[in-house]
Amino acid sequence: MSRKVLLALAALAATPLVTSLCAAETAPQFAAVVPFHDCSGMICFQAGIDGGSPRTLVLDTGDTDSFMLADAAKSMAWQTTPVLRDGKPLPDFQDGGRHVLMLGKASLPVEFAVAGPANFGPAPLPADGTLAYTAFKDRVLQIDYPHHLLRISAPVAAGTVAAHSTGTLQLIHFGHYGPPIVVGGPFTVDGHPVHAQIDTMYTGTMVVYDAALAGLDLHKQGTPKLFQYTDSGVEMLASTARSLGFADRRLLGTNPTVYFVGSGKNPVHQPDGLFEATVGNPLFAHSVVTMDFHAMTLDVRPAG
Repeated sequence: MSRKVLLALAALAATPLVTSLCAAETAPQFAAVVPFHDCSGMICFQAGIDGGSPRTLVLDTGDTDSFMLADAAKSMAWQTTPVLRDGKPLPDFQDGGRHVLMLGKASLPVEFAVAGPANFGPAPLPADGTLAYTAFKDRVLQIDYPHHLLRISAPVAAGTVAAHSTGTLQLIHFGHYGPPIVVGGPFTVDGHPVHAQIDTMYTGTMVVYDAALAGLDLHKQGTPKLFQYTDSGVEMLASTARSLGFADRRLLGTNPTVYFVGSGKNPVHQPDGLFEATVGNPLFAHSVVTMDFHAMTLDVRPAG
């Protein structure tokens, strides 16, 4: 151990009160508390855009891009530009530019893509657009599921000590060629630890991917169910687990529903073994989920 580390440890031991006070002072201070409602199993909330009338958005922690439906963008007179691939415009997809989102006292600059409704799957999106996790860079996002509240901090200053959290967040690419998405842990299935994508547009508890089944002593089985807003509409198999949890906390009761990849005509995209599962809103029905996108920490606790 280096001299520098030893001196730091000695200083910490000598000043427990100061350390405690600093930790208390750096607990997240929320700049906005926004009510949300359940919309087809997802999180819908209202936000003003560029000083205009409130619009309904879906929280999407499973994507890097925030979207506005083309009709809504047109009604707000947005000036859009084509998105090119191999020199050709992508059909039904445009760059909507940067816009200012107002959530309570919090002002979030957000880059929006503009897309038609077909991009979201077979069912109409129950909102004007989506808000991706990238909008919360260097902020703390807390989802209080039982009380239907979103809490959003101001940007966290560099060097700020994060509040204590049980878990961690990582940005891991979804498959070797996919975008970086939010993966957290330690979640558990039947007591086995898993790292899972946290996707607030996924309306199941937990889907375990094929590559993880053997290591978790799980067997694919169950009743087919269509998830309309995942991968443009995919089939998963609904089964049961002995328990689902986070760290040492059981999140649902006995024999909770768990899902496996189905075999419908539209295949479920799988993450090439880079993480084991994806978790969605029903897993957190009785919990408060805190995602610190500055310190990259995660906590899931029973609602107080």
